[in-house]
Amino acid sequence: MAATAKKTCRCGVVEVTLAVPASGAGTRVTCYCKDCQTAAGLFGHADELLSPGGGSEIWQTTPDRVTIDAGAEHLEILRLSPKGLFRWHARCCDTPIFNTMSRVALPFVGVVLRQAELDGAASGLGRSRCQAFTKHARPEPGAPKSDRGFIGAGLRVLNRMTGAWTSGRAKSNPLLTEDGAPIAPVSVIPLEQRQRATPDHLR
Repeated sequence: MAATAKKTCRCGVVEVTLAVPASGAGTRVTCYCKDCQTAAGLFGHADELLSPGGGSEIWQTTPDRVTIDAGAEHLEILRLSPKGLFRWHARCCDTPIFNTMSRVALPFVGVVLRQAELDGAASGLGRSRCQAFTKHARPEPGAPKSDRGFIGAGLRVLNRMTGAWTSGRAKSNPLLTEDGAPIAPVSVIPLEQRQRATPDHLR
């Protein structure tokens, strides 16, 4: 297991270092849900983001494992609906970077990985241990037939969050200002734009 891994946006302006001191520091999952596929379509380069079947590769960890080395000022938060997940992206090149809850202070972050990163800078993050929401997968070769590992992935999220709280690591969150607000502006995608980005097989 690598001690660190690198994550960048497509143009390289946003640079992130992920601390991976042990395998339990994070879990790689593959999400096929409608919202993740719609978000990929929204960014305009879904083929660079999605695995066969339309899966988003995400490394779930806690924010203290994340260091933003450069480009924080280019981050923006998008929501697919007024109550939707916070989807952090680099507006310089429309690259998804993180997913968080709307309560960013919760010790959870999903680092969104591009396909090119899986065999490169992020290869040390391990194999995917969960396939979720496969009923929404694109009907194409390589698409999974069923979910796997969902409960285990959820339990690992809870265990990591608990560990971050009890150790005090939850106080270290680079996604928050000193006042406890997100470091990036938040906007909600208009309904018409979201509908245009939704894959045809999910409309």
